[in-house]
Amino acid sequence: MTPRPLVHIGYHKTATTWFQRCFYPRVEGRRYVPQPLVRRALLDPHALHFDPATARRLLGDGLDTAILCEENLSGGLHNGGLAGCLSKDVAARIRATLPDARIVVVVRRQADAIASAYVQYVKGGGTHGVERYLFGRDYLGPHAPEHDEVPRFRFEHFAYDRLIALYDDLFGRENVHVYRYEELRADPPGFIRAFMAEHGLAAPVGDIDFDPANRGLGRLLLRAVRLANRFTARAVADKSCLVHLPYWYKISRRLMRKAAAGRLAGRPATAETLLGPALLAEIERRFQMSNAALDRRIGGRRWATMPPSDARVAPPSRWRRICES
Repeated sequence: MTPRPLVHIGYHKTATTWFQRCFYPRVEGRRYVPQPLVRRALLDPHALHFDPATARRLLGDGLDTAILCEENLSGGLHNGGLAGCLSKDVAARIRATLPDARIVVVVRRQADAIASAYVQYVKGGGTHGVERYLFGRDYLGPHAPEHDEVPRFRFEHFAYDRLIALYDDLFGRENVHVYRYEELRADPPGFIRAFMAEHGLAAPVGDIDFDPANRGLGRLLLRAVRLANRFTARAVADKSCLVHLPYWYKISRRLMRKAAAGRLAGRPATAETLLGPALLAEIERRFQMSNAALDRRIGGRRWATMPPSDARVAPPSRWRRICES
């Protein structure tokens, strides 16, 4: 197979950190481009000042063997890809810079991805509960100056079929390869062997560490970290800070990682425990059409469909409004 650039655009919370740390750097005969260089080349430039030639120069020589993996290429996790504008513009940047690239997209059941996004928000310094995180705009007055100036979580970011269709148009459907995270998680070595065969890659699978690169937070630890985050102004935009203690962010992150690896984390914080049955069912309904299009596009194992929510636990009006939009 003739080498061509491989660009893995995400999504977030689909083992991209593991790909970056444990797999892509070990692929033989290919050049893994570090994340900072990818960001400098494709994400940092202003939209009206982006230059493909400069991007290629930053990415380095031998682009036909290059592997890029940066989840923010699909859009920021906590800002919905700036209402999709960043996600769309970055796709055009990649096309202008690496027109013969093979695109890799990994998607995840939306409810699990959204719950994991909230946990990541807390790990990054967030203090709000899950409802405030998901529906932050509803807590502002309609004429508040920050209503549209501060990007926030967007459900639309997880309608995967829209971004995939855009990449299909730009690169050709045969050059856009979409995978389900659940298949990777079920059988990591088997998934990677099939992945390598499809893309003509070689790596010592027997020597690869398949343990997750990022560990989640248990329910008990999640509450403790939210409280600890009130004493640092870092690092997410939408949060509450009682007082900023210098160095507390780094110290608390170290303590968090140690606790997450031990028995102090508590029971796992899953989509079911974080979101509750009503919102889970609403999320499933919101993405039904998108997932049907995704099933037609990639086939394979499909996500299980949630049963309809019980009328006795009908979601608040903001959930219905958001999920029906």
